[in-house]
This record gives sequence, C-alpha cells and structure tokens, in this order.
Amino acid sequence: MTRPYFRRVLIASLAVPAFTITSVPGLAAAEEAPALDEELIAEVLELIADRYVNGDVLEGDNLSVGAIRGMVEALGDDGHTQYLTEEEYKVEQEVLQGRVAGIGVVVDERSGAPVVISVVDGSPADREGLQAGDVIATVDGVETARLPEGELGDLVRGKPGSLVKLGIERPGEAAMLYVGIFRADVEIDPVSWAMAPGSDVAVIRIVQFSVGSGYQVLEAVEQARDEGASGYVLDLRGNPGGLVNETLNAASAFLDEGVAFLERSRDADPVEVRVDPDGAIDPDRPVVALVDYGTASSAEILAAALHDNGRATIVGEQTFGTGTILNTLRLSDGSALRLGVREWLTPAGEGVFRVGLTPDEEVLMPLGATRLDTVDMLTLTAVDFENSADVPLRHAVRLVEAEARSQTPPDPTVRP
Repeated sequence: MTRPYFRRVLIASLAVPAFTITSVPGLAAAEEAPALDEELIAEVLELIADRYVNGDVLEGDNLSVGAIRGMVEALGDDGHTQYLTEEEYKVEQEVLQGRVAGIGVVVDERSGAPVVISVVDGSPADREGLQAGDVIATVDGVETARLPEGELGDLVRGKPGSLVKLGIERPGEAAMLYVGIFRADVEIDPVSWAMAPGSDVAVIRIVQFSVGSGYQVLEAVEQARDEGASGYVLDLRGNPGGLVNETLNAASAFLDEGVAFLERSRDADPVEVRVDPDGAIDPDRPVVALVDYGTASSAEILAAALHDNGRATIVGEQTFGTGTILNTLRLSDGSALRLGVREWLTPAGEGVFRVGLTPDEEVLMPLGATRLDTVDMLTLTAVDFENSADVPLRHAVRLVEAEARSQTPPDPTVRP
C-alpha cells in the first residue's frame, strides 16, 4: 500500500497536510507539459531585473521558488498540492515519525491568519496554555498575515531551548495575549485512551496517523474491550491525517470487511480500497467518530469508512475536506512537490474535497471552551466530566451508552 500524508501545519513542524501517499524519487514519464508563454515570462523577468527597486530580493533562488509556488497556487488545490523547500520536506518526514522541533501546535492558514487547530499534549504550547481556536497574530513582533507561504514555520521553528514570543488573538478575549514559549523537541504520542469518567465508554484519542499509530489503535481497542468497554468514541478532532496504511489498520479494528474508500485517477473509474478482513478486534460494539473543522485527510477517511459501513455515527462539526491523494516527488535540489495525483471518495462514492464530511449530529464546542484529552479523564470525577465544557465529547459518550443499552439483550431472569 502506498503511503499518504497530511495537510496542515504543525508549528513545530508546519506542514499543511493533505493525505499524502508516497515519497517518489524523480518523475515518471508524463504527458506533454502544459504550455507556458515563455516569451511573456521572459519579458516579466527582464523588467524585474532591470527596474525593481530592491535588488537584494533578486539574488539567490527567490524568484525560482516564487515561480514554483505561483504555478502550484494556480492549480487551485489549496492546502493540498504544495511546494516544499528542502528544510520543509525534512520537517514533514520527522512529523510522520512522530517527532517535531518547535512548540507543538497544528495550524490552519487557509483564511490568511494562522488558526490553531490542536495542541500537542505535553508540548511547550500546551504548557503555556495555547488553545484550539487561537489565532497566531504575531511571531516575535512580525505580523503573520503579511507572511509569504512557508515563512511562518521558519519563524516559529528554532533551536530547542530558545524563546519565541507569540501574539495571540483568542475568541472571546478583547485584548491581544502575548505568550513566550521555549522551543523543544516534541515527541507526539499519536494514540491514547481512557474510560469516560462515570462510564464504561472508551474514548480513544488519535492525534495523527504517523508510523505505528494504526497498531496502537488496535492495541487500545483490545485493551478497552478486555476492560469491559461497552463502546468507543474515536476522538478525531484536530487530527490532520497521515499515512493511509495506518488508517486502514485502525479501521480494521472495527470492520471485519468492507470498502475503506474509493480512489480515482484522472480520466479513470474509481477503484475500491478495502480493509483487512482478518484484523477485526471488536466489530460489534457501538462507535462514535467525533470530528471537527480540524479533522482532515486520513482522519476523514476513517470516519467515513466506519460510517458508510454502518459501524459509526459521526458527531461534531463539518470536517476540513481533504479529498486528494498526494504523491511527494523529490526535486533535484532536495526540495519536493506534493502533487494531488488522485482523488479519494467515501465508500458511498461521495467526494469530500473542499466540502468535508457532514456529521450525523452537529454538536459545536462552546466558544472559548477547551477540549478534554484522555489524560484529563484519568483524574476527573463523573460529576466533573458532566460539568465540563467539552459538550461534543459528552454528547458522543451519551450516544454510545444509549446504543450499547439498546444492544444489550434483556435478562430473562428479571421480571418486568
């Protein structure tokens, strides 16, 4: 199985994921290259070289990188197809291994200003109180809305132990918040789980689909089942996606057969990609897939696969809508082009590109509220959990409990 990848920005790593599939050295034999007006391009270059006021920016590879980014942008595959410098490519490979160097937040830049989608547990950003929904307005005094593509990561990344100062706009807060964060090497634990306080519902949090995460999901399901779980909430909120083979492993924990997704190349019919029929650990107990705007790529694939095969109810918010499959192609100077080469569809044949998945039950997080993580649930009482601001999670747990009760056959020894 080829390997996908993600789509957003890990601000330790800054990478707008997209459901990437594989790293391929060199380009295969291609169709005839699209026509370019070379004379017009040469004319523009000559005018820039001759007349532009700031000659410093004409040195090095500024114009080459800008031209490549312009071609990629013209494709209209925002947040998916992307040009990566050599440094950005290296960082993204580290992310797939569950390691990043920086502050540890996932960011979406589609609206122009970088919005925090999720915060890595235990990261420097987590310790300093950054939250999903925060807008990073400035980095060391530089306004982020003015930054060209790729420069946000360059500003935030740095030597472990060094300080970066962020200006944060937080929903519900009138004044700008200024936060100093010491960079660090961040290890990402992609999967964790805990029983919801006062319940026998297992909440499995999947941060991303990095190397080994699929098997960690299998282990979590097996452990939770053996400890008496009546059902599962898969918390996929803020999950930017990752490697598709890991996603298929995760899906196989709940499915003993079925189509995980369809993939379609240009001018070709869709092809089924199926789950491993021998991997099911718990194909019967109820499942809720909990999603939000930050759920993308392989995380969307997992939610759709379980939903369309009758194994899960989707709860939360409309998802991101990462519907292309990328090949990561290395270029001659060490940089890379992440190119959308195929489209993926849900098992029901629905496209999600730029649309996302619509939840069966829309439940929004209250403004300014903080998502509960599994580590929080280890210390909360049942009352604490019911009073928490994580309304979508509480709703998901109640749904699983209700479905589990409906599945439990009545005890014939108990008289009504």
